[in-house]
Amino acid sequence: MARRPKKHHPDLPARLKRYNHLIAQRRAKVETTFATPKCRMHLTRIRYVGLIKASAQVQLAAIAFNMRR
Repeated sequence: MARRPKKHHPDLPARLKRYNHLIAQRRAKVETTFATPKCRMHLTRIRYVGLIKASAQVQLAAIAFNMRR
């Protein structure tokens, strides 16, 4: 988790600023990967009932995401 400044200590030490920067770089890559199917492909909910059909929907979305990328 990223560290936040406290009420009485508004500035973070350099060590924590670097830690936050490293976390933000990793988080940006991961979050965009999951945000793309949700926003562009409207995968906020699974449309089909049943594990096989639902997994097929997610796999097709992953294939489309990889082809688009």
